[in-house]
Amino acid sequence: MPNRLDDISRVIGNIEAEVRGLSASIAEVRHSAAEQHGENRQRLQCIGARVEKIEADMKPLAKTVATMEPIVAGYAVTRWKIAGAFALGTTLITTLGWIVSLFAGKIITWIFSLFR
Repeated sequence: MPNRLDDISRVIGNIEAEVRGLSASIAEVRHSAAEQHGENRQRLQCIGARVEKIEADMKPLAKTVATMEPIVAGYAVTRWKIAGAFALGTTLITTLGWIVSLFAGKIITWIFSLFR
């Protein structure tokens, strides 16, 4: 017959085995986390280097854009002025045409009445 002390001893042995297994699992997790952390740091460094290169490439473009911005704004104002002048001219021509067509019949009738 097994002794109660034997049962306790077996339970303690099982617990020790489980603790060793957990310790090994924790060590593996720590190792893989450290590897993943290293890979992430490398990726971040590569991304940082690419961003710095892009920033360096963009600096001359920023100066060019700053130089061109007033010129482009001037073109926009010029376009609006041209569009406004065109709209005004169209309005004047339309109004003049309307007035001429309104009085054209009366003028032609008046001219023919002079010759009778």
